[in-house]
Amino acid sequence: EYEVRRDLLFEALSGISGLKPFFPRGSFFIWAELDPSIYQRFGCTDGDGLSSWLAEKGFGSSPGDAFGESCHNAIRFAFSCSTDMIKDGAPQLKALLMGPNSTL
Repeated sequence: EYEVRRDLLFEALSGISGLKPFFPRGSFFIWAELDPSIYQRFGCTDGDGLSSWLAEKGFGSSPGDAFGESCHNAIRFAFSCSTDMIKDGAPQLKALLMGPNSTL
């Protein structure tokens, strides 16, 4: 089940401008590097701002700087919830992160 969740979430996070996910090999988290262009798209200044914006939309994440200053331009997503939650939420998360003028 974790492989299914991982693959669904990783696929959803792939191909989003300004976000580079790293394929996890031993945990139930996906770490993604953030390019400053994504901050401009969502009117925030850092990963904490993006994480807060996502929380307002109902999506949990952890800003990279919660794990140290060197992780400032990153965000972490967990796929430890149910598979159904990932199936329902991953496409919505992708749509949010693609931006207001995108089409899936």
